[in-house]
Amino acid sequence: MALLGAENGMRVWEIGPGLGAMSELLLDAGADLTAFEIDPAYGTWLRESLESRGLTLIEGDVLKSWEAEWERRRPDRVLGNLPYNAASAVIAAFIESDRLADRCVFTVQDEMGQRIIAAPGSRDYSSFSILCQTGARITDGGRLSPGSFYPAPRVRSRIVALEPARPHGSILDGPVFRRIVRTLFASRRKTLGNNLIAAASIRDFPNVDAVRSAFEAEGIDLRRRPETVSPSEWVAVANRVVRS
Repeated sequence: MALLGAENGMRVWEIGPGLGAMSELLLDAGADLTAFEIDPAYGTWLRESLESRGLTLIEGDVLKSWEAEWERRRPDRVLGNLPYNAASAVIAAFIESDRLADRCVFTVQDEMGQRIIAAPGSRDYSSFSILCQTGARITDGGRLSPGSFYPAPRVRSRIVALEPARPHGSILDGPVFRRIVRTLFASRRKTLGNNLIAAASIRDFPNVDAVRSAFEAEGIDLRRRPETVSPSEWVAVANRVVRS
């Protein structure tokens, strides 16, 4: 709750409230709370126990409903305990659409949390790391033990907080940036040069010669592997491609 920084009257979204333990705390704090719950059994419980206290419940897949709700009433804060199979899709949807709330606090499986905060050259560094780190200011809230939940899961979890920011510079064209990063990370152990050769056959990839020239202009050796290229370098390369 302290990391979320929710105050009386703030519009808060909670993704995956379950039995509503955090929901109750948020309502007690005076939040204007909207909860997204995909499990019908939890939905029934939440309606019966918390709707009378002011909870707005939206049932179903959050990925199918959040944009309409955002257009109706943009949240000040977003809180979520995200399952592994949905975490990357939910976080990417917010970042790629430039619709991060002023602060989002997510509990994710520790493996996913490590990917979000990973440094270049590390085992967990990936295209998803770059997406998160170029689209948000990230705070690592640390690990949670399985005993922090009921029922206790078999895996450790991690808390991450995201705030809208461009810490590695403005991105001129988001789709082009993401296409370059994801394509060249497809074979992360191959060199950038070899991945560019493969990218030449991909229909929606930018002009390969322009991408190669952008790497060279930024002083990035094409013998390097994608996993060694920093977020700032990826932004600089993509922006050069857009300007070319």
